[in-house]
Amino acid sequence: MTSPFITQDQALFCEDVPLADVAEAYGTPTYVYSAGYMLRRFEALDNALEGLETTICYALKANSNQAVIALLGKAGAGADVVSIGEYRRARRAGIAPEKIVFAGVGKTREEMAEALSGGLLQFNVESVSELEVLNDVAGQQGRIAPVA
Repeated sequence: MTSPFITQDQALFCEDVPLADVAEAYGTPTYVYSAGYMLRRFEALDNALEGLETTICYALKANSNQAVIALLGKAGAGADVVSIGEYRRARRAGIAPEKIVFAGVGKTREEMAEALSGGLLQFNVESVSELEVLNDVAGQQGRIAPVA
């Protein structure tokens, strides 16, 4: 796939937008993303996995920009989160709870409880002690925690 960033007549463009116009309108530094390129890359991965039971989860730690999360969510992506803050961002962006994976070390009891009550696909458990804490938190809610 070709890059959406091109030079034309010594000017830099993203897709068909001159970046000098973006800099003038929003100042610098500024971040510019190509929604079309991100979607094409997501679709390429999704197509490569066709026929398999999969959930492609975007790792919010890579870029937690709300518009990026929402764009990928609308395309069908789930979210890979490592904190309750990222969990909340994913939910605000429209990611369905059943498409959220909560990974990472150091999850607190409070984070576990909120994610359990809000719903999620699974917790990626990092240790036996974390599993024991999660089991206790889930038991207090009368739930069985989904784990991997």
